[in-house]
Amino acid sequence: MPAGELIFANVLDLRQRAAEGDLADGLVYTIAPGARAFPFSVVRDWKAPTGYIAESVELLAPSGNVVHRIGPDARFLLGSMDVTRFDQLVEDATFEEIGGYIASFLLDGEVLGQTEFQVVLQAPAEKLPKEIEDGFRKSDVAWIGVEYEGKDVAIPAWFVYKNGRLYVLHSNEPSLEEQSIPGMPDASELIVITRRKYRDTSLDRMRASARILEGAEWDQAAALLADRRRDRHGPPADAIKRWKTSCSIAELTPLL
Repeated sequence: MPAGELIFANVLDLRQRAAEGDLADGLVYTIAPGARAFPFSVVRDWKAPTGYIAESVELLAPSGNVVHRIGPDARFLLGSMDVTRFDQLVEDATFEEIGGYIASFLLDGEVLGQTEFQVVLQAPAEKLPKEIEDGFRKSDVAWIGVEYEGKDVAIPAWFVYKNGRLYVLHSNEPSLEEQSIPGMPDASELIVITRRKYRDTSLDRMRASARILEGAEWDQAAALLADRRRDRHGPPADAIKRWKTSCSIAELTPLL
């Protein structure tokens, strides 16, 4: 006999839920495959006998792989005559695949219901909030790195800002000539910390999806970066030639 009955469930973007309610189409947004998804809710209503039970949720990709789990957690249910709602905010999920997903809902390890939702790409904004964009435009350096065991591991790194994105150079081997960004080139997400317009104002800390550039995109970003340093480090062509064999370039898209 099933441990309970799933009455209702949905997986949906937090902004979509605020605008359209719990019954909106299940959508989760991400800027790029492998990037952290924008915050979303996992809502489910259960009917089950009164008491504690192990409850969990599994999110299955189009390939069939379980890519995110909630629980199992000991949950108290109100009883078969009442509806018990669990409402989970998810802020740390990443999705490598775009398309149709399935959320499975379990009690005591048994799947008792499923619902479908879509993971879709959201085009990144070409402009950021004014105070953040001003900070990037007026600054030469930001602290860039990764979060590790709850702490930021970052270095002051120079960058170029254009159309809502940051371009940053990373030396693939330790070097006295070029910066090495913690987490690069493998991390799909980095931390960016910058001050606002004036030195004594507060810090802005944000997550950014990281994409390593190749081919023509690498060449275009390298030209921007070399131009930024032209007055201090010799002819741009010399820098680009040196970077070609020793450096990666990442495009960072702030997740705001």
